[in-house]
Amino acid sequence: MKLRPVIPLAAVLALLAAGCSSAASAPASSAAAATIPLLKVGLASSFPNLDLAKTINANSVDVLTLDTLMKFGPQGQVEPNLATSVTQPDPVTYVYHLRHGVRFWNGDPLTATDVAYSMNHERAPGSQVGFTYASVKSITATDPYTVAVTLTHPDATWKYTAAEYNSAIFEMKFAQAHQGTFGGSRALIMGSGPWKIDSFDPTKGAELSANPHWWGGKVPVSHISFTFFSSATSEALAFRAGNIDLAPDISQPQSFAATSGAKLIRVPSCSNTWFAMNTQVAPWSDIHVRRAVAYALNRTDIIAAGGGYATPIYTLIPPQLLRSVASQAQINALLKSIPLYSYDLAKAGQEMAQSAYPHGFSATISEYNWSDATNISQVITSELAKIGIKLHVKYLQVIAWQALQTGPDAKRSTVYASGGCFNPDPNAYSDFLGSQNLKPGLWNIADYAPAAVDKLLAAGVATSDPAKRFAIYSQLLARLQADEPYVGLSAADITLALSPKFTYSGFSEWFQTGPYALNIKAVS
Repeated sequence: MKLRPVIPLAAVLALLAAGCSSAASAPASSAAAATIPLLKVGLASSFPNLDLAKTINANSVDVLTLDTLMKFGPQGQVEPNLATSVTQPDPVTYVYHLRHGVRFWNGDPLTATDVAYSMNHERAPGSQVGFTYASVKSITATDPYTVAVTLTHPDATWKYTAAEYNSAIFEMKFAQAHQGTFGGSRALIMGSGPWKIDSFDPTKGAELSANPHWWGGKVPVSHISFTFFSSATSEALAFRAGNIDLAPDISQPQSFAATSGAKLIRVPSCSNTWFAMNTQVAPWSDIHVRRAVAYALNRTDIIAAGGGYATPIYTLIPPQLLRSVASQAQINALLKSIPLYSYDLAKAGQEMAQSAYPHGFSATISEYNWSDATNISQVITSELAKIGIKLHVKYLQVIAWQALQTGPDAKRSTVYASGGCFNPDPNAYSDFLGSQNLKPGLWNIADYAPAAVDKLLAAGVATSDPAKRFAIYSQLLARLQADEPYVGLSAADITLALSPKFTYSGFSEWFQTGPYALNIKAVS
């Protein structure tokens, strides 16, 4: 899963959700390369709508077709895109100055009104990407080429939001003319990105063609054909047969590589997996139960069940996200000072003995019916049985699972899941914490919202000073490790399968939050 919220790695992208950011956003070198007539892309998932507010999973297609105000560079740095510059006249105001001459696929000019409308649509109540706009008070067009974003409070992480695919820009006039059908298979969407959407079938795939008037320059691929597959295995077999050229979102890399014969391109990422426990519902409300679970889960076995291509992790917030505010030596010292709960069945047994359930208990958890999640939940069930916790796993379709986990907080189910990191900030995982994320549609699955944690989350974004922020997030990590609402399990590699007919330049963990196909070239 690649999501900032909790959804299957193969469903988003991206996280990243996360998150979230693409080296592919720099098309300058592509103009001299030969044009690729057709690129066949496979996804082991499908989605019912192209409107991100309704279907966050649509990002694998939308990042190729809808531009964002800013973009991420290969190291996660924020760079100009539709906005050529941004100014900050005060701590809560960001003013974006738009590029002139940008047009939508239908020839209409893109203006600040379209930008403000798009972002207000994506932050509206009920939007699946609205969580990114939690600190926003208003977004307005102050003139045809200027957009002002006003926050309710200083937020050091807002600068990343305008670069994330959650802030994709589309035409206001088109959306208003197709109310009720916008994003569907008949109306589609209207963007300004390098590819335009010619057709979309939620059961089969989508067809894209190059935008000849894209403001970024010549588009290197004339046509992109997306095929939706029912499983990762069928996608891998299609790759092996040469029926697809690119698999940009692989949920089980090891099995995909074995089945497809592909040599995967891979880089480490800050997208992680964890076991979340609803801290307000017994028996998970017992701190000793949660600590016992943390000790009982063998990360080596869990990573193997997920197909490998990951490294163990012991915290909800990946330590590498602290690099933007601290040195590696400081991070190492912090990790030595907090409990990490390495695999230890004896200690797990001791914690269970101190709990209200010394002889164990039975419980039902929910899981999305996705290949790696299914395998991993079976491993977790087996390992927790060793300390007397007998789990029954209820498997749900992704949409039903999302509705459960973002519904009333008392019903949010203990679950194995993953989170996508869509920007390089330590606050990237705050969407899973705090009282503000208990509202319907938001992602505090653990129902974890101590007042002290709310204060730390607010303080973490209220200042831009790295030293102060590191001190704050050090306290937050210490509190999370003491309470253990989320057991950190692994940090997944980002993987890509690409036909030997092509090469991909500038591959990084941020590749799929921008128009990644811009970086694909034919082998001469």
